[in-house]
Amino acid sequence: MPKITDHELVNGLVVGTEEGRIDWQLTGSAGQFTASFGGKWTLLFTQRVTSDREIVPVLEVQNSEGETLLRLTRFQDDRIPDLYETARRRALKIDEALADLLKEINSPQK
Repeated sequence: MPKITDHELVNGLVVGTEEGRIDWQLTGSAGQFTASFGGKWTLLFTQRVTSDREIVPVLEVQNSEGETLLRLTRFQDDRIPDLYETARRRALKIDEALADLLKEINSPQK
């Protein structure tokens, strides 16, 4: 069986998110985003407060039973905060909202 490194997984998630192939969605909790794959795998991004009162994003990979297979923070891969921000922008459709705002700003006033 091949050994998949955390780095390989994060590479795939970064590329898939940037290319729009990962459909990040809002959950019922603030600052939490999720993506599912074939009913077998779930990615869950949350934010946790460290003992130093720092807010850090945490990425969990869960199986279909909801068991956490892998948990990553910036301590395992320094790309996790940027990946969280990209997932957040996708889930909240921030780029679309900003495009609408720019259209309003650039339209002639009545």
